Amino acid sequence: MTPPGRLRAMTNRVTATLDAVRIVRPALERFYNSLNDEQKARFNALGPNVGERSQQQPQQEANTQAERCGDPKSSLTQQPIERIEAVIHPAGKQKDALDLLSKATNEAVQKLQAACPDEVPLTPLGRLEAMEKRLEAMLQAAALVQPALDEFYATLSNEQKARFNTMPQVASQ
Repeated sequence: MTPPGRLRAMTNRVTATLDAVRIVRPALERFYNSLNDEQKARFNALGPNVGERSQQQPQQEANTQAERCGDPKSSLTQQPIERIEAVIHPAGKQKDALDLLSKATNEAVQKLQAACPDEVPLTPLGRLEAMEKRLEAMLQAAALVQPALDEFYATLSNEQKARFNTMPQVASQ
């Protein structure tokens, strides 16, 4: 699959996940609101590491703070663009299109960082809402990148497309 095709496939998966969250949310809200306070407290405790967070050592908490998803991560934007440049060797209009892709990627990462919660919500409804906002931000980010990626890809020769299509996909932090 081509890089633009992979981005579209990812967007389809995120859209399906967001649709699922929106389907589940009303039922979860009704269920949660039907619980008494003691039941809500027990249900809240089922969350991801909720109990463990309160028992973290100060150093672990400092490490967690340093790794927040909202923190700037130049590796998400610079390294992929540098890798593309090294593999494709763009020139002329290609370089201009890659610059536009770089700008779109930076803007997309900023949107994603802005959608990061400062902390994990304590209630299941809060966690689901945070998940919904994060998925929406992912779709907005993809919508920013897709046209620039399509434009860049269209400027490439068949040989460059072949190299771009087979670039190893590296997961960033």
